[in-house]
Amino acid sequence: MKTADPDREVSAGSRRAPVPKTENAAVRYLPAVISVPLGPTTTFIVRDQGVLLVDTGNPGDETAILAAMRKAGIRPDEVSLILVTHGHPDSYGSADALRELTAAPIAVHEADAGAMRLGFDGLRFSAGIVGRLIGFAGGRRAVPGSGGVEPDIVIRGTADLAPFGVRGRIVPTPGHTSGSVSVLVAGGTAIVGDLLSTLFPGGRPRLPFRAQDPAAARRSLRTLLAFGPERVCAAHGGPWRGTEVSRRFGNGR
Repeated sequence: MKTADPDREVSAGSRRAPVPKTENAAVRYLPAVISVPLGPTTTFIVRDQGVLLVDTGNPGDETAILAAMRKAGIRPDEVSLILVTHGHPDSYGSADALRELTAAPIAVHEADAGAMRLGFDGLRFSAGIVGRLIGFAGGRRAVPGSGGVEPDIVIRGTADLAPFGVRGRIVPTPGHTSGSVSVLVAGGTAIVGDLLSTLFPGGRPRLPFRAQDPAAARRSLRTLLAFGPERVCAAHGGPWRGTEVSRRFGNGR
């Protein structure tokens, strides 16, 4: 079983000068980040020398994710890691099916591994009046068809993605849940799961309606912004320019 070293990191790289055509194209160019819209949520494919799937949508969404991979010319056996950004079913719902289809391991942070194993939506706390109303109506509930997912890799800190053929790193970003993580991809893209959301398509970035710890979410955003991402991608809204997110959250607000 593959394991991630939480102590190793890789910094965001820059585009290299032209090299001989005999060198692998994945080495010459920055990783590609492909968004996969799945109705109310979005997952992402990061293609480098290896292929990283960031979140898997709801149960049954594996068909659409595989179709997006085929469109990009990616075979299932090229996937090297399936990363779940947090322990909610719209993030891990198709993880088991995709693991079966790709033979890639599933990784999640240790703080959200228990929720993913149980297959619960979880108890999520509000970040505003709308969140309070949603939370009151929802609470802790099982999600039909979500089941539970056993992770292959448990993340405990920052993790280098180089062992999986991807130039980038996993960064813990608690707030939406205690085990939420984001991905910093070489070249300036941050994939943040549910750390940010929007009220409507094209809307400005904001904290999610329901967050376990809004103050922690703001601190996590400031941690990410310190890396200077050029683009921020989320499961519910965006992408946004890093400067736009920084204007809203980079000064302690």
